Amino acid sequence: MRQILSKLDNMEKGFLVFQEETRQRFEQMDGRLTEMNGRLVGLEREMGVVKERLDRMETRLNGVEARLDGVETRLNGVEARLDGVETRLNGVETELEEVKETLDRVETQLVDDVQILLRKIHEKVEEKSFEIYALNRRLHHAEAAIEQLQSKA
Repeated sequence: MRQILSKLDNMEKGFLVFQEETRQRFEQMDGRLTEMNGRLVGLEREMGVVKERLDRMETRLNGVEARLDGVETRLNGVEARLDGVETRLNGVETELEEVKETLDRVETQLVDDVQILLRKIHEKVEEKSFEIYALNRRLHHAEAAIEQLQSKA
């Protein structure tokens, strides 16, 4: 029985050693868990800060998006106005072409009209020139007759 008791004592000592080693390991694990818990709390804080920053960025992006929508609306308005200006400019160009064509016709007709007027003036000048020539001849005869009468008198 001594042997059994001795074996039981040895087993008890082995068990106590095992129990102490297990307790130490649990304490180490508890320390590590406490350290990890501290780290997790730090990470949670950092994640909270990151989340706040992301929320602020999201708010700012929403503001930027709203402003971009406003800019897009304004650009659409400007584009529509430019389309109107382009349409009006096309109308002005068409009218300008019509004015040019009319001006070309008027210039051509004006040249023709001036030539016709110059011919008529030339004809009348020649007509009057013959009349003046006839009047000059008569005047010359009248002067000659007056001189003859004055020399006889």
